[in-house]
Amino acid sequence: MSADAHLQHVNVNVDDLAVAVAFYRDVLLLALDPTPDQGFQSQFFRINGQQQIHMNVIADARPFRAHFCIEVPDFMAVFQRAKAAGAIDVAPWGRVRALPSGKMQMFVRDPHGNLIEVASAAGAAIDPALFADELVEPERGVYRMAPGASVGRHETR
Repeated sequence: MSADAHLQHVNVNVDDLAVAVAFYRDVLLLALDPTPDQGFQSQFFRINGQQQIHMNVIADARPFRAHFCIEVPDFMAVFQRAKAAGAIDVAPWGRVRALPSGKMQMFVRDPHGNLIEVASAAGAAIDPALFADELVEPERGVYRMAPGASVGRHETR
């Protein structure tokens, strides 16, 4: 693969377009992008000049741990909005945490069960009070499972 290759878009399926658009627009602060008529309800979101999320109203199973990651410039604001929305999911990958690199990581579920990793930009300002929140791991680290632990297959819907 060429070093110039990049991820162009990620596709997520939802059950209710209006509810999903509100979450991605108002909690994650993603911008709407022009969306072609595809014969079914859909909405595209712009991530940057080259990447998008394509959202479609198509019934499908939602996996438990599979996800895509969005790096955001203001992790603290997204954390506060996601917590207020009840969207932070610690079951698949553990609590919100500072990684050994210093970047922050959390996992949120959209209203339709799609899992999204939200990462802080390098060097982002993080309020130290965040680490007192029950949803946040107090020490830096990565999610670990004990050797031989059952990872079972889970469905969110």
